[in-house]
Amino acid sequence: MIGGDSIEYELLEKCCKLIKNSDPLTCEIGVRLGMGSEVILQSLKDKNHWHIGIDPYGDIDYKHFDQKMEWQGKPTPPKYSNNLKKNLLKDLSEHENFSLIQLEDDEFFKRYGDGFPIYRNKKILKKEYDLVFFDGPHTTLQVLKEAIFFGERSKPGTVFVFDDYPDYNMSSILNVIVNNFGFLLLKQGKNKMALKRN
Repeated sequence: MIGGDSIEYELLEKCCKLIKNSDPLTCEIGVRLGMGSEVILQSLKDKNHWHIGIDPYGDIDYKHFDQKMEWQGKPTPPKYSNNLKKNLLKDLSEHENFSLIQLEDDEFFKRYGDGFPIYRNKKILKKEYDLVFFDGPHTTLQVLKEAIFFGERSKPGTVFVFDDYPDYNMSSILNVIVNNFGFLLLKQGKNKMALKRN
């Protein structure tokens, strides 16, 4: 059964409904239990849609927050095992348009900077994203690197949704994506913030 550890998934669903492209490419950084990806996949099931999930799993250690903070009342966030990945793939197995990329986000950037290949009747190299859900490491530096990478691969109408934005310096990230890529605030909840590129 697909789980989630956040709130305001309805905001993510509403953002998916704003996508006009009939052949959208979407991405979630930090898939974990799969609820964000499931919401995206279900919301866009009537389109010729492809979704990428990026998460290394494998019980690796990484810095999750800028400062030492508790994660849901615990001193450190849980590790994401390969067994968790196995369950996720089983839970999302009905979606043939889902690719789980088991890499850290920096590794993904190195390998897919020139586009993401999709094989469906023929190979298509997709170079622009219609929606990105940022739910990976919650350090300001890492989220900023993610926002710049996907900002450079966005287009008018692209939607960015940031999860747990109060946990990092969102104003620094907003400064970059608003001034450099023309994103404007779409919706701000208690936990999630959505922006759309003009």
